[in-house]
Amino acid sequence: MNIFTIDVPLCKDFGRILKKMNKKVTFLEDPLNQSHLFEDSSDLMKSLFILPLHISKDSWQQTSLFALAESHEIPILFIYKRALGMEPPQALPEKTFYETMAVPADSVEVRIKLKSLKNISMQLFSAKMKGQELEKIHQKSARSLRIAKGIQLSSLPLSIHNEDIEVKGLFQPSSDLSGDLFYWAEVDDRIYGFIMIDVFGKGIHTALINMSIRTLMPDLIKRVKDPIYITEELGKHIRDLFQGVNRENKKHARITAFIAYVNTKDRLIEYVNYGLPSAFLYSPCTNQILTLNEGATPSGLTPELPIKKIVFHYEPGSRFIIYTDGLSKTPTPSAIDRSDNIEREFIENVHLDTNDLLQELLVSRMRHSVINDDICIIAGTLF
Repeated sequence: MNIFTIDVPLCKDFGRILKKMNKKVTFLEDPLNQSHLFEDSSDLMKSLFILPLHISKDSWQQTSLFALAESHEIPILFIYKRALGMEPPQALPEKTFYETMAVPADSVEVRIKLKSLKNISMQLFSAKMKGQELEKIHQKSARSLRIAKGIQLSSLPLSIHNEDIEVKGLFQPSSDLSGDLFYWAEVDDRIYGFIMIDVFGKGIHTALINMSIRTLMPDLIKRVKDPIYITEELGKHIRDLFQGVNRENKKHARITAFIAYVNTKDRLIEYVNYGLPSAFLYSPCTNQILTLNEGATPSGLTPELPIKKIVFHYEPGSRFIIYTDGLSKTPTPSAIDRSDNIEREFIENVHLDTNDLLQELLVSRMRHSVINDDICIIAGTLF
């Protein structure tokens, strides 16, 4: 064990006892400038400082060694002479372990104290190394999450604004990664496809499912061009993903979705709402709100119920919103469904431009309660 102390009478006397026990003692003349002696982590594990219990404020060596012990978390053995009416010590360590011992002491007592402090030193060192390793793992995980978050954000579609249609989206994850996603694209001349998906559950698995679906979307939305068939393809994809997964984890094999195609030449919409909250479409000529909530109820890995597609014409100037349930549902214990509020807020703010409309819907949700679920919103105008 590496024993360090300072050149004061009490420590010198104790040092002589240690030398008789064949213990090596190093007297530090300038502790702060000799801190390089403790840079090796293996030396820290085997180090011990000996200091007078009653440290003199006037002794810079004593205060320096005290500070050095705390900064490196090196155990301290405080020694003192028994005396009547002893005053309590001015300060004791808060960041490292210590023991006290009256001197002179016999060799048996000294050996017991040294062994105890050696064991404590090894435990402190082990805990410190584990803490540093955990911090490295945390930093590596945080870096990986930042990269994954960047990939998710870069996969969001660009806004569209032309003479036929305006479309914008809002993506608000509840944590670093999201299980919600949306996508849109012009699939044919003046025909646009939309998909919004909410993956069941929370955690990294939802982000993995999210990205596996996202890779399908560009081809799927242009190749299939039918909300019913896309819904069926998504269900098949989820079942394939969870093949071989144990029964308990198969409960996460569930998504909800909204799939729509907008033909701006014929002003025609066809959609399937596969379990998402009701989307809304405002018709300015009639000043009415259409509730877009028909389709099918998702059933996970079992064969789905028949899927219903709705087809209708829209009026010029119609505005719409599609959203995931992070916007409409609040955390337990209240677990309130805010769908009616969203419909009212949409009507009250339908005159706003699309960016302001999206922000108003989000801010209203934030005012209500803590957000603990991902939020995705698509909003736009059909000219």
